[in-house]
Amino acid sequence: MAFFDLESPENNETDNLVWLGHLSPDSDTIGSAIGAAELFGGEARRAGELNKETAFVVEYCGVEVPKLISKVEGQKVGLVDFNQKTQLHKDVDNGDIVAIIDHHAIQDQPITFNTPVSVDIRPWGSAATILADRFEKMGKEMSPTTACVLLAGILSDTLVFESPTTCPVDKPYAEKLAKIAGIEDLYDFGQKMMEAKSDLADVSTYDVLKGDFKHYEINGKKVGFGVAETLLPEQLLERKADLLSEMEGEKAKQGLDFIFFAIVDTKTKNAHLVVYSDAEAELAAAAYGYTTEANLMYLPGLMSRKSQLMPAVQATLTA
Repeated sequence: MAFFDLESPENNETDNLVWLGHLSPDSDTIGSAIGAAELFGGEARRAGELNKETAFVVEYCGVEVPKLISKVEGQKVGLVDFNQKTQLHKDVDNGDIVAIIDHHAIQDQPITFNTPVSVDIRPWGSAATILADRFEKMGKEMSPTTACVLLAGILSDTLVFESPTTCPVDKPYAEKLAKIAGIEDLYDFGQKMMEAKSDLADVSTYDVLKGDFKHYEINGKKVGFGVAETLLPEQLLERKADLLSEMEGEKAKQGLDFIFFAIVDTKTKNAHLVVYSDAEAELAAAAYGYTTEANLMYLPGLMSRKSQLMPAVQATLTA
């Protein structure tokens, strides 16, 4: 396979090239896959079903839902928005991967390679911001629809610039993308996205748990951590018993040592952690410094799994 170069896309072979994100596709994953396909060639793919926010974004921006990934002989895969083995679809072999564009830390269980691949990992608020920067630096024009989904990726991952993961380049690029997409009020767009994400009354408890669920392996321990960011936390808190039941099944099915689910209140910027058992309560107490009451732990000021919730768990398990 010829070397794939993110810096010189005009020289790359793009036959059978697809761009793919992690197992629970969110707006950043889908937007970045679409953006990368337009910039570098190939087609966008998804690794699972869309959540309600991302389904809204796809319809609002007027783009087609990417096809599900499948095993194709000779397929070349560019990854966006993740770099861990635990989030890689089963139909993708390491040897298929030609590039990674991501904004997450390289932690436990990173994807490794026998030969070098082209990698762009930056400590920015979203993978979509990195794609927007690459379009600009490479002097490439993007379509309004691609600008729209990249904007959605930034707004989603930064919680409309309120998340602690937001960095100084996210908002300027969001404003540029909004102009290209013809969106006059990006904050209104972000609010509509958040409202679409928040109304989970008609979503099964299992799908709520798995809608934004990631697996980690830390110091030999397997951890599953789901998150729901919502303007309506009480809607999910009322389903605590059902969530615990689904967590029990998921923990057993995946062979997890620990399982957590965080209900993030995007209005008050706090989280309610659903704690499955005494083992999780002990780990969470050590990680966050709070106690569990009736399988819930209140975490004031904590919103981000990426920069707050999981790093504390990782630090505890590796201490």
